Amino acid sequence: MAEFFSVGSSVPSNGNTPITIDIGDTPVTLAAFGISTPSGANRVLLDGTIGIRPTLLNPVVVLKVIRDNSQLIATVRQQIFVSLGEVQIVSFNGVDTNVPVGSHGYTLTAEIEGLGSDATVVGPIVYSGTSYKL
Repeated sequence: MAEFFSVGSSVPSNGNTPITIDIGDTPVTLAAFGISTPSGANRVLLDGTIGIRPTLLNPVVVLKVIRDNSQLIATVRQQIFVSLGEVQIVSFNGVDTNVPVGSHGYTLTAEIEGLGSDATVVGPIVYSGTSYKL
């Protein structure tokens, strides 16, 4: 049976709070949190929900989960297919396995893949993680 160890979260916008983050071809940080991990076999379960509005064409948005500003944990590619002005909700789950014991930072970034399209993150932005020992 798994034993929960630590929980971390970042909620810059729950969907009711106005937020506007323009996404371009350079990664922009959307959210970040810290979490502790236990010794032994462990995992960090990661969850995210992002509201994205296209501002030009149908952009492909690349979300990246990064541990400690250097270790890429997951990449999510999502093409936004809603009409201009509408919001598409993108959700994802990921697992970081056998994380070194200690405190770690998990960052969520977004960028546009390719040229000729743009998007804006308008909320919600909900990003969280739970560490546990197996």
